[in-house]
Amino acid sequence: MKDTLNDVKELLKYRLGNISKDIELHKKYNASFDPLGDSFTEMLHAAMYGTRCTGSAGSGWDTLDKGESKFSNRLQSRKCKSCDSKVMFFLNECADCGSSNLSKYPKDSRWGISSKSHLEYIEKLNGYRITLLEPESFDPDCRKFILRSWVIDAKNEYLTAYATYQYNSEKSNHINFTPLKQDFFRSSPCLHLKATITVDDVIIDYFDLTNTTPEIVPEKFNIKSMEEIMEGKTFGKERGKPKRK
Repeated sequence: MKDTLNDVKELLKYRLGNISKDIELHKKYNASFDPLGDSFTEMLHAAMYGTRCTGSAGSGWDTLDKGESKFSNRLQSRKCKSCDSKVMFFLNECADCGSSNLSKYPKDSRWGISSKSHLEYIEKLNGYRITLLEPESFDPDCRKFILRSWVIDAKNEYLTAYATYQYNSEKSNHINFTPLKQDFFRSSPCLHLKATITVDDVIIDYFDLTNTTPEIVPEKFNIKSMEEIMEGKTFGKERGKPKRK
């Protein structure tokens, strides 16, 4: 476990590199800031679970051990209320018009799950490894970030019910899975990794690949039964990744 932990930390530090310089360059060009991304998350999970990436490009498993990796980034851009332009996370005024009248930081990044694939491969799938990158505070001066990675059992009752309802709906087969919301908590995610990222270091706060204790479901998400939740869903069209990053 110690060697694996060192590998994970080394990989993260290598990937993140010079964060301060990276942020300044992204600010200069008003570019969306996504220091990790989907492909790296697959490599991170390969390091964590002692496997390899398959390079499937969507045509197979993300890793050789049949795990499915998902990544969500909440370092999202805001919108200028004066000229409607995108304003990247670390800017406090619009790069186009100079206005400081900006929207609130969005928190609408998602993990996308195919209901069809879930039901088709449920017996083979080695769980969903879902990873979230967040700022410690939603502030342009924030330079501390939290990375967490959970595992959800492919045969989880709630997630499978969601996939079944979605698949049988007349609309999309795509599940838009929102971090830290009702569907997330009700699917019994088990934390395996938590890291604090600063401009100087990566600190591993928690690392336990054997953890099978789910996150505690907040009371507000534990009021309705699974059936009531499913009946209340609209099962809308595929949302995919938000245009705003």
